[in-house]
Amino acid sequence: MDSDMIVRRNMDELMELDLPADWIAAAHACACNPRKLPHYPKDWWVAFSLSPRCCVFLMYTPYRVPENCAYTPLVHPTAIGRPTDITPQSPRPHNLLNSGLVVINPSIGLAQSVYNYLHTSPLVPTFSFPDQDLLAALFHGRWKPLPWVYNALKTLRVIHKPLWRDEEIRCLHYILHDKPWHARVGEPGTGGDYEDCNRWWWDYLAELEAEMKNDDPEGWKLVDANVAPL
Repeated sequence: MDSDMIVRRNMDELMELDLPADWIAAAHACACNPRKLPHYPKDWWVAFSLSPRCCVFLMYTPYRVPENCAYTPLVHPTAIGRPTDITPQSPRPHNLLNSGLVVINPSIGLAQSVYNYLHTSPLVPTFSFPDQDLLAALFHGRWKPLPWVYNALKTLRVIHKPLWRDEEIRCLHYILHDKPWHARVGEPGTGGDYEDCNRWWWDYLAELEAEMKNDDPEGWKLVDANVAPL
């Protein structure tokens, strides 16, 4: 699990996931690229086929939701238990996982196969996101999609509103460069699209402070030195 994640609900059921020995389980990567970052794969930008009138409207919106994203067809509540299936007809982005949280049955042999792939595959220089693209390629045909709630990318809350429910999140992932610890949350309504998500992080930090200030004051000083000052 990535360090830029917080656990919102128990997810011990992942420890009992029915997963073959040489498989991986992970949530899909979101292929929407709402910030239109130029280094992202171009097939993440394919939008729905719409009438010219609709396209005129969308020219004035911040972004369009691509049909190539595995999250686009999902809605609540079915999205909680049934991620998008991967089939031979699926667009390429449906075969991409987000490596923030993965489930594997670790072994020396599996670790060696990752190491060997990294050092021998001609695909490695082509990867846009080295860690997760490597895993998606190595485990192609051998990865089980997890529901979004186990790796709730913060951008899904804005881009994929039909599937998102705050109360269903098991693990929240603060993707992209603007992390919650970079800036304190201000008055309600002043924090932009991810204000609520960022506030959750600061609430967790306040709980950690209450525990550590007395029990581990030196440890708390280290934590406090790495977040935005008051």
